[in-house]
Amino acid sequence: MLEGLKPFYNSILRPAARFLCNTGIQPNHITLLGLALFGAAGWFCSTGEWTTALILVILGALMDGLDGVLARESNKKTIFGAILDSSCDRLTEMVLLMGILVYFLKSPQVNQLGVILCFASICGSVMVSYIKARCEGAGITCKGGIFQRPERVIILSTGLLVGPSKMVWILCALTVFSWLTVIQRIFEAAINSRKVQQEN
Repeated sequence: MLEGLKPFYNSILRPAARFLCNTGIQPNHITLLGLALFGAAGWFCSTGEWTTALILVILGALMDGLDGVLARESNKKTIFGAILDSSCDRLTEMVLLMGILVYFLKSPQVNQLGVILCFASICGSVMVSYIKARCEGAGITCKGGIFQRPERVIILSTGLLVGPSKMVWILCALTVFSWLTVIQRIFEAAINSRKVQQEN
């Protein structure tokens, strides 16, 4: 849904990327910094410091966009860099949701629904990415779906903003739309794979 805003987002980050080109900082360093920020955010989620976690998520999301822009501006795009970036994207969501899950487990009265929704959200996120990766490995295009990673990060950030009392509803929406995206991608994969077979 937000893919159309990517050129605008990249244009905002381009001045910072051009500055970093002259510092010796590599795109992979920015990728790992983003993962570290999300990891810290997950920790603060687990301790109930959700405002701090939100700030770290915003900074981590900026790093997630900056690494790609820096790679293009410095002409340092590599296959490993793409693999590392994609892997860290998955880990950032996992550590953030794990922090929220731990928070629910540590509550005086364990929020069982929150725990279940955290797990279901993690599974949905992994499946959305897996279907795309599996299709790309088979030479099939599969990039559709209403809830891709930017949407998931934004809705989780909204949950951190409104606080624990509303997070269960946020996780419910995240779970439903993530799994709806899984279904959309499966249908897209079926259609595109049929086209490839017919062409061959």
